[in-house]
Amino acid sequence: MNSLLKDYNSQDTIAAIATFPGAAALGVVKISGKRALAIASKIFQPKIKKDITQLKTFTMHYGDIVERGQPVDEVILSVMRAPKSYTCEDVVEISSHGGVVMSDKILSLVLQAGARLANPGEFTYRAFINGRLSLAQAKAVGDIAEAKSQSALQAAIKQLKGGYASRLEQLKNSLKELFAQSEANLNFPEEDIVFCPKKFSRAIDVLVRNLACLQDGALHARIIKEGLRCVIAGKANAGKSTLFNCLLQEERVIVSHIAGTTRDVVEETIVIGGIPLKIFDTAGIISSSDLLTRKAVARSRDTIVAADIILFVVDGNKPLGQDGRELINMISDKPVITVVNKSDLKQNIKTDCLPGKVVYVSALTGEGIKDLEKAVRAMAYKKAPARQDILFLSHYQMIRLNETMMYLREACGFLRTGDSLDMVNASLKSALDSFGKLTGEIDCEEVLADIFGKFCIGK
Repeated sequence: MNSLLKDYNSQDTIAAIATFPGAAALGVVKISGKRALAIASKIFQPKIKKDITQLKTFTMHYGDIVERGQPVDEVILSVMRAPKSYTCEDVVEISSHGGVVMSDKILSLVLQAGARLANPGEFTYRAFINGRLSLAQAKAVGDIAEAKSQSALQAAIKQLKGGYASRLEQLKNSLKELFAQSEANLNFPEEDIVFCPKKFSRAIDVLVRNLACLQDGALHARIIKEGLRCVIAGKANAGKSTLFNCLLQEERVIVSHIAGTTRDVVEETIVIGGIPLKIFDTAGIISSSDLLTRKAVARSRDTIVAADIILFVVDGNKPLGQDGRELINMISDKPVITVVNKSDLKQNIKTDCLPGKVVYVSALTGEGIKDLEKAVRAMAYKKAPARQDILFLSHYQMIRLNETMMYLREACGFLRTGDSLDMVNASLKSALDSFGKLTGEIDCEEVLADIFGKFCIGK
């Protein structure tokens, strides 16, 4: 068993700080498990005397956290009894004054009273294994926390509310029906069940196309969650860093008229048209014998190779030159927007050889930046067309989805070449198993660890 999941002992009562560490008005320590109320009773002293273990669900109580009879802090204790809680277990939340020291102190007292420190994502893991959340919904919890744009947030909320549950159920039922038909033909030949390989193959093809739509939605979800890599590339002193600062609307990197100021790749994230863009400012491509400059240029080239979109910045005041022409060859297979910078100066560049859409800007004055943002937004939506069926899947869930499609195509291949129904049936069984691992109906430790291991401790 994966070592992370082995530590998720559901018989323990777990606790963790649920709020972000730092200076804040409030801090929340969360406890979940059979002994949540008993543990709370050891350290919580209500202002109005009452039996903590008998508190009703969905109630809040004012009192003190105490250590050896001495008050530590005034708090509000909230009670949510099983099964109507996030984890479907007894849950207690202690809301105290904020700050790292206070939250750590209360958590320490809770652990001393008998709770165990929760592992990453363990509260949501319990919600999953106790049937409150599907695996897709559990995945959405983490995606809500990590959302970098409004579109990513809205898609994750829709998934958390079960927006894709019926779609996944429909696909699973279609797959089960195909498997059941192949089983029936294998196991009950005496029943004279009519089996048409061509019709059966067409039904599998339809299912593969539907799964491909699911795959496209998952790829789009990855883009709106993680963003596209948008690399600012060009010759030295073309104004790349000034453009970078202009897009960020802050002076993030040092700019200078001296060529080669930027020696490293600098990354920041902005949101354009609802899609996060990871903007990379790179060192200028320039021929040099200097070791540091050569290393900086090599790193720039690696960043360009991994780019989704290239902003090719050229100095409109100067001819393109040999370095510029070599860079055009380097980016020829990438989606490119050519940014003719320094439009406020006399133009001395020939534009007929420039790749992609050409936009004129002055990164110094801001002229043309809106046109550039519009061009970037249009290109980003070409990479990630707007769609409704956005589904967040983990890396291992994507692998399971690809496996499902592979086994279904394998079954179609057996049907078309006239192989035995046994082979078709085996492929369909493998496809059904892979899809069950994707949805969490069949336990797949890699999938579960990949999802819950990326959560913070308090989730």
